[in-house]
Amino acid sequence: MDPNVIVAAVAAAVSTGALAGLTESAKLAVADAYTTFKSVLARKYPGIDVAMVEAKPDSTARQDVLEAELIEAGVSEDVELQRAAEHVLHVVHRYAPEAPELVGVKLARVSAGELEISRIRSTGGAIGVDARDVQVVGRFTITDVEVKGPANHPL
Repeated sequence: MDPNVIVAAVAAAVSTGALAGLTESAKLAVADAYTTFKSVLARKYPGIDVAMVEAKPDSTARQDVLEAELIEAGVSEDVELQRAAEHVLHVVHRYAPEAPELVGVKLARVSAGELEISRIRSTGGAIGVDARDVQVVGRFTITDVEVKGPANHPL
């Protein structure tokens, strides 16, 4: 698992919680998925703290530190943590499909074989990678994308 998935899950969950216009059930669904994710992370990797990214989810410097800690902890083979992070992103996409655009990366129907997405940074309302109906057989790599737009979102 790419540690960026975890970083994206943290940033997306926090950003979604700050969006105006979400129903209470949507906020609760995102909060529940995120709480489950954090429980798995805390149980398996007690030394990793996501609070710095929670405080500033769009800070690439803080995301970089979290990613380095995740790599150092060896989370890339942790299927349980991957599922929890992917569930957060799924719930965010379901209840607030515009939220991932604030963070970057938006995939629709992915049928992989291999897929690697790297350091995506997106600010404002900008989109960093929107993949739609992707089918990958073999290696598919998007590396260091950085998109900046006007900071006019409600965060």
